[in-house]
Amino acid sequence: MKLAITYHEEFGLSGDPVLKHRVIPSFQALQKIINDKQIKVFTPQICSELIDTVKQVHTPSYLHEVKSSGFYENALLSTASVLQSAKLLLHKTVQSTFAYTGCAGHHAGRSRFWGYCYLNDVAITIHNLRKEGLKRFLILDVDPHFGDGTREFFQDDPNVIHINFCQAMFSRLDTQFHNYDYALRTGTDEEFLEILDRALNPAYEFELMIVIFGHDSHYLDYGDFHLWDPTYPLLAEKIKKYAQGRPLLWALSGGSHVGVAQTVIPSIIDTLAK
Repeated sequence: MKLAITYHEEFGLSGDPVLKHRVIPSFQALQKIINDKQIKVFTPQICSELIDTVKQVHTPSYLHEVKSSGFYENALLSTASVLQSAKLLLHKTVQSTFAYTGCAGHHAGRSRFWGYCYLNDVAITIHNLRKEGLKRFLILDVDPHFGDGTREFFQDDPNVIHINFCQAMFSRLDTQFHNYDYALRTGTDEEFLEILDRALNPAYEFELMIVIFGHDSHYLDYGDFHLWDPTYPLLAEKIKKYAQGRPLLWALSGGSHVGVAQTVIPSIIDTLAK
């Protein structure tokens, strides 16, 4: 099996109000691909191991604040989706996974949150996987908003390569600790794909690649990029080729436009399943 999806209907029912409406329609749009390509769909579960890891990553006062927001359970289930996707890769069940979420994660720091993010799903997942023996990770964040929460966790960690695409005038490239922020001045398809080719350095060493994917990069969505439909399967193809068979996890992040989600998520899944 090449590809698996982790999905829970609750993401579309009780997820963040900005993000949740795309979930169920986009998953329904996937059904033909799931059947034709025999893609396995797993339902994430909250377990004690996950809760323990969350407590190790975020501060107690912060978790109390998240619980008060009303989105703690959905954020926990979203994190379970990303972690279960990673475990499927770790156990070599599949080569690639796509993790649906109801709440995003890349703006969540150790003790602060904003931007529809409550728990840092990727940081929690990496923290857990290190207990399993994995050491080196590559995070490619192509959501058009800077992943400040993820950077807070890994900015001084030379074993985590953190690549951000964001709307800005100037790029910032820290080769010592592998923090790479690529500025897209126009956010067009051509600029995006050109910078993607530049960012995916073949010399990078990693055991797991995590793509933080937000379709708010689409010109119809709320982000500052202006990408069109054909760019998304190209993105998936380039990343798939770059990973060269190494474990590849896609974690759903920003985006609220239902029609965009119904188009671009299936195009990515179809590309990964080939």
